[in-house]
Amino acid sequence: MVWDLYDGVRSGIALYRGQPHYFSCEFDEGIGNYADTFSIWPVPQNVLEIATENWEIYRAWERRFHAGEVPLATHPGHGGLSPRYDETEHQIDTFLAALGEPTGRLTAVFEARSEQPALPFGCLRDMDVAWGDVV
Repeated sequence: MVWDLYDGVRSGIALYRGQPHYFSCEFDEGIGNYADTFSIWPVPQNVLEIATENWEIYRAWERRFHAGEVPLATHPGHGGLSPRYDETEHQIDTFLAALGEPTGRLTAVFEARSEQPALPFGCLRDMDVAWGDVV
């Protein structure tokens, strides 16, 4: 699940060593830009289930939006439009606010999966990640 994109992948949940982890791209104040490193934290099963439900709600909206079926104003992240999305978003935010120090720092290369269902133009493609050691 890629949650944030800004000139590249910035945060989300992905497997690391077979276990789900929240990842967040580090910002390098020295260069005034995002670094090539990511902090990671393990994600418990209950949070993964909540995040997956939240992601599915968003992805369903995204497909409808990029197919021209609904306007941007219906984005579930605007709040008050999807009670379940709002609830899961709050639970995710609570989990993220309680994170301590990261359990690791890694580099990452994200690539869109080659085999994907047909999606309207503009939809985010599912991605795979290759993690590497920080050098």
